[in-house]
Amino acid sequence: MIDSARLNFNAGNGGKGCSSFQRSKYVPKGGPDGGDGGNGGSSYICGDSSLNTLLHIKYNSTVYVESGAHGKGKNQRGRNGADSVIKVPMGTEIWERVGRNERKFVADIVDTTPILVAHGGAGGLGNARFVSSTNQEPVLAERGETGEKVILFLELKLLADVGLLARPNAGKSTLISRCTAAKPKVADYPFTTVDPILGVVPHRDKDFVMMEVPGLLEGAHRGVGLGQEFLRHAERARVYVHLLDGSNEDPVADYHMLNKELEQFNEALLAKPQIIAVNKLDITEVREARDDLAVNLTKASKEWGWGKETPLIFMSAVTGEGVDDLLSKIIGLLEELPKDLPEPDAVTPPAVVRQRMHLPNKVWIEDGVYIVQSEALERLAALADTRDTRVVIQLWREMERRGLARQLIDAGIEAGDTIRIGKVEVEWF
Repeated sequence: MIDSARLNFNAGNGGKGCSSFQRSKYVPKGGPDGGDGGNGGSSYICGDSSLNTLLHIKYNSTVYVESGAHGKGKNQRGRNGADSVIKVPMGTEIWERVGRNERKFVADIVDTTPILVAHGGAGGLGNARFVSSTNQEPVLAERGETGEKVILFLELKLLADVGLLARPNAGKSTLISRCTAAKPKVADYPFTTVDPILGVVPHRDKDFVMMEVPGLLEGAHRGVGLGQEFLRHAERARVYVHLLDGSNEDPVADYHMLNKELEQFNEALLAKPQIIAVNKLDITEVREARDDLAVNLTKASKEWGWGKETPLIFMSAVTGEGVDDLLSKIIGLLEELPKDLPEPDAVTPPAVVRQRMHLPNKVWIEDGVYIVQSEALERLAALADTRDTRVVIQLWREMERRGLARQLIDAGIEAGDTIRIGKVEVEWF
């Protein structure tokens, strides 16, 4: 199962604003009528309950979103670019790459609400927007804003009511195939299950989702036997069933091992309700050791108590003996719990409200050239014909309006000095 993926989002750029003047038969010297560019499309991620893997995006890792159309004369605004919506399974966590090696939590997908992950660029303003009492003939229009480029990491943590935990070959696949319509591979050797398996269990007019987590080995919290990958899915379960192989040499030690792995992976998981199910009661040796096992497991469960007595059930996944008792106990525990348990802080960080970052306006000198940093001014200068005196004058007015002209004067600029705005250079006069 594909449960992790990287996505590169390229949101749509805004369309260019138009610089034009009304020139019709009966209005030969009309005013400016350049329309605005359309906004670029944004990128969203939303949940889809019909999905249970990230396979559909694993090998399509780059998303390009439609850009906005350019503005036109006669005040015609450009069309907005269409948004892109990527669907992922419920229980997917989104992380954004920050810097080279750091990540920032963005959101946890638990419903179908779209989450904005990359802002589309705003459309550039047409020259009709720059008309004022002192500027009756604006010739400047804006280039559209560049869409955000974001790198995200997606991690799927399956949502289930019950997590079935055990060592390899304890009978998990046999149990889930008996209780649900799922058809996991069943064989008499360890690690027949290599991916988490979900199944819906109908019992006494109630339904719940059971998840089989592949067998855990000692050291799973450190990644032994891909344990970290498996335990990540178990984080979302509301109830844990520790399925113990009664024919093993020491089932009590197996029980301690499972809880230790949960504790060392995330201590908060031990607060969730547990059920101990001893499997393979159909074997004579297990049936004969039942009373002693019950005493020892009850004693062991008190060391890991979650606030109530841990239920203990003996069963056989092969014959079905005791399975109804197990399912009834699960239903009872689930009814006592709230439908949606709050996730521990260590498991799910608070969501981040995405806001587009903008660079501050400032001026500095580099190799004798005065550098002006202003995103808005760069968008204006990008489409400007700096050979036109009107353009230079209007650029200067925009710098005055934003306080950049005062910064240039304070920096000691003189006539004939060069000003660089983005990739455009103009001469101070």
